[in-house]
Amino acid sequence: MRSIDEIIVIGSGNWGLALASVFCANRPTRVWAFDQALADQLNTNRDNPGVFYPYPIDESITIEAKFASKFDPATTLIILAVPSGAVASAAAELGAHAESPLVMTVSKGYDAGRLCTMSALVQAEIPAADVVVLSGPTIANEVADGKPTRAVLAGGNLMVLARLREALANEVLSFEVSRNPVHHEICAALKGIVAIACGIADGLDLGANAQGILMTQGLHEMAAVAAFFDIPESVAMGISGAGDLITTCISPHSRNRCLGQALAKGLTLQQALDDVGMTVEGVAMSQTIETLWALDVSIPLFHMINRTLQGKHGDLRDELAALIRRI
Repeated sequence: MRSIDEIIVIGSGNWGLALASVFCANRPTRVWAFDQALADQLNTNRDNPGVFYPYPIDESITIEAKFASKFDPATTLIILAVPSGAVASAAAELGAHAESPLVMTVSKGYDAGRLCTMSALVQAEIPAADVVVLSGPTIANEVADGKPTRAVLAGGNLMVLARLREALANEVLSFEVSRNPVHHEICAALKGIVAIACGIADGLDLGANAQGILMTQGLHEMAAVAAFFDIPESVAMGISGAGDLITTCISPHSRNRCLGQALAKGLTLQQALDDVGMTVEGVAMSQTIETLWALDVSIPLFHMINRTLQGKHGDLRDELAALIRRI
């Protein structure tokens, strides 16, 4: 059975640093930055790392360039905290250093080109890896601030799940476990589309009532997609589905919600992405899920948001109001 003696977080963005800040109380923790220059910058500015991550970095956390020092794959948990577009390359690089590592993916995205989830990407690059997914309502700034939440650990190896749950649980994060990571990953990726819609509604000052209707419709459409993929309704209505959806829709720190607010100002998609300044996973998922609209799956909200992201829309206030009347 694996022991977990050390944690290495690959990725020094706000999510990677937030997880390191929580897990460093459980096990010795390293953060691997993209290169030495970024590692030096973070080490110099530990008390004030930057706008996106405003919390001091615990002195116990070692920050270094990725793969700058050796690690033992048999006793190390590798957390991939990179944007979904970088997961495959990060996994390939890791696979060159470790044949059968224990890898946790925390990116809530979907690969539109290969039509697969992040865990599937990692497994394709490192076939012998034990891959686990972390999913649930986990806004990075709140985790870093020590506010409690609960997440799902999903993976195929029950003994690994049991060991991880025991090794990682603390006062900030507690865990449920699941044997099917793909189910949780699909639901987690869908929630970003609904949060974009709520951000648009908020930016247009349509009020809390409209946002409540959009969240309710989003949950219905998540359930419809879940049924299409034979995902149990309990997953869609659980913490990695409904829980994450509600959190992402209401949090001012949600990237997807912030993107919607920027679109409501009249910005183009690229301008809105630049305004957010970080990867917004709901954009790619919106494009991917549009295929189901063509297959007559009832997802009118998802369809409208995809058209909006493509710039194929009229007056957003009128279109959202009309959608709310129809549903």
